[in-house]
Amino acid sequence: MLARARAVMLTNYTEVAKHFGLDPYAMLGRAGLHPSSLRDPENWLPASRILSLLEDSAAQSGRDDFSVVLGEFRTFASLGPVSLLLRHEATMRDIIDAAIEYRRLINEIVHTTLRDDGEHATLEWNLIPGLRGMQGVNLLATIAYRVLVDGAGCNWQPDCIHFRHSAPEHIATFKRVFRCPLEFDSSFDGMSCSSASLDAPNEFADPELIVHARRLLNLMPGVRHDDTMTERVRSAIPFLMSDGQAHAEGVARYLGIPLRTLQRRLISEGQPFSTLLNDARRELAARYLSNSNQPITAVAHLTGYSALSSFTRWFTTEFGMSPARWRRMMRERDALHLRASVVAPIERRFSGGSPEQPLQRLSR
Repeated sequence: MLARARAVMLTNYTEVAKHFGLDPYAMLGRAGLHPSSLRDPENWLPASRILSLLEDSAAQSGRDDFSVVLGEFRTFASLGPVSLLLRHEATMRDIIDAAIEYRRLINEIVHTTLRDDGEHATLEWNLIPGLRGMQGVNLLATIAYRVLVDGAGCNWQPDCIHFRHSAPEHIATFKRVFRCPLEFDSSFDGMSCSSASLDAPNEFADPELIVHARRLLNLMPGVRHDDTMTERVRSAIPFLMSDGQAHAEGVARYLGIPLRTLQRRLISEGQPFSTLLNDARRELAARYLSNSNQPITAVAHLTGYSALSSFTRWFTTEFGMSPARWRRMMRERDALHLRASVVAPIERRFSGGSPEQPLQRLSR
């Protein structure tokens, strides 16, 4: 089943695109989206098209902060019907737990988990398998930050926002929007904070309204649908990969089920654990190598390998070339894309319209 996302993710897209010199209607058309589909924020759209639009918009405008600007003015209400519940939960921890519980009513493109060892806590998120895109992750991070920090009544602030990708060119936008420390080339995407801070009380807490909101949400289609074991395992593996726990026993422990139950359910669904692990590893490796400056030895560790040689052999088998060569090829491709979409139009403007003429005026 194709993943979907609510049209509210693209609120203000037209204005932001115009601000950065793009034709929003042409961009929407390139992504296979019609402008009318954005009129109702609760309209469900193909997630892959939304992510494609965001990546294309960032590339064509030369703004790697495109999605952060797009998400900068999100409010609690942008969560849709779920906001009626989250608004009145007792603490920040309760707000986060409820958001994870009713995640399908917010969007279908991200898996989120809250880890807490009693001293330090991390709220981590991953795009679901099959979806990727730095801009999509940036937009989700921006919305999460705006909702939890400025929307909830907990006077709460994370200690740090973490991004797997490297520091962007337009980092000033990130610093303006995320008013806390930022970590790029991180081992995960998400937020970190102290465990105690999650118990910050919500000034809008109301137990009676929580009961009413849950009754209404439970009547909505899709909310009671259980994940298949395949989906649960796929969502768990990325969170466990860097800890070396992304094996069947580790996933079963993470999901709180017996190992034999996990194995039996996967067999009945026709999905070997090894295939799910390999697919997740491919996506993470590709993302780290293309979007971050992590050394290849670090990427090997982050994808579950203790030895670089083992990672290199696996990667070469999967991608047909070494990690170093693949990374170099991706960066050359991105450079060509940037030149075609940003630099070339500037050259034509300053050289009288001929794309073959050298960029003389700008190089003087």
